[in-house]
Amino acid sequence: MTERQWGTGSEWGERLNGEAVNAVDFAAGDSSPETDLLKHFAMAGGITHEEVLLLLAAPEDIDEALRVSGIRHSGTISPSLHRLLGWSDRNRRLKVMSRTAVPERIERDIRQGAQGIGLIRGEEALQHGLLQEVYTAWLKSRGEKSSMLRRRLIMLWTAYWVSVFQAAKGSRCAVSLLEDPALSHAMEEREAQDAQLESMFRALEQCGEQDMECQLELLAVQPEHADEFMDIHHFIEEVAEQTLMDQKRFVRIRYGALLDERTNPAAAAEIARMADVIVLDMEGTESGGDPGLTEDAARGFADIIERTRRIKPQLTLRMNGAGTGDLKMVYRHGIHEVSCSSTDLAAVRILGARLELRRRCSSSQTAQTNQATQASQG
Repeated sequence: MTERQWGTGSEWGERLNGEAVNAVDFAAGDSSPETDLLKHFAMAGGITHEEVLLLLAAPEDIDEALRVSGIRHSGTISPSLHRLLGWSDRNRRLKVMSRTAVPERIERDIRQGAQGIGLIRGEEALQHGLLQEVYTAWLKSRGEKSSMLRRRLIMLWTAYWVSVFQAAKGSRCAVSLLEDPALSHAMEEREAQDAQLESMFRALEQCGEQDMECQLELLAVQPEHADEFMDIHHFIEEVAEQTLMDQKRFVRIRYGALLDERTNPAAAAEIARMADVIVLDMEGTESGGDPGLTEDAARGFADIIERTRRIKPQLTLRMNGAGTGDLKMVYRHGIHEVSCSSTDLAAVRILGARLELRRRCSSSQTAQTNQATQASQG
């Protein structure tokens, strides 16, 4: 199937081609944000007929178009999609980051245009393979055996983080502190987080010895108030000093918090005073497929965003787990960054560019209308 054939012969292709024809016919005698978009596409140059149709697709159709078109398959992208994504990135301010903990996927996503790794949960590497075996054995061990298994765990965990930082190629990489329901009390969790941090700092040290740039963001998970956030901050600093010693001054770390829609907005605002980044976690929302609960979650996030904006307007806000259906909310609340699964990256990048162009076209059209009104009144 050629790139010029993919939109035909299917219900989706017929619907999309019909939308494009209607838009072009309408452009002959009228102006609208949609027809202004077509003019922008034409002026940009280097965009094929198929790419214009894709950009005009409804949000729910973009991912289907990428799938059925053949321009994305088996984790690779065609020259046509590569060109379209590059065009989208140049016409979009929203940063689109990858949400994966697998080094091979990180390397691929960064190579294909992801603007960093928006979230790796601290416990994810421990959920499979040899790391899981050693971690589980360490939790059950006592005495000298526990010390031996901890050293082995840190060695394996360090190797994992080195592979992550290498795959990220100097892009920002956000990691949350480990959370494990199997840990019975806070002291056990703090000990596991200590091992996580030591392994990460040793990985940063190894990367530094290889002149490899690393941009690390460390996220406290659901701190209930500002004092808890600062306690976690001090804990991280202590482990960094003990592990890196005089090399600590060469390590770049940004501190943030991972919050969900249940976070108290007032507490989030106080945390924002001290944070470099706030990551709003949509993956943990309790929507359960119920639209009412989804609206409640959106309202909860909106309250958090409003309160943090009052306290720190320039604070970086990132929405984790965002898909194409969430982008209107992202833009409505002025969120700077999103992180999404590898399979959603292309669709989110394309739709983001489309929404931003539509907004610019609407603003331009409104300004022209106002100017015309003022001229007629004058």
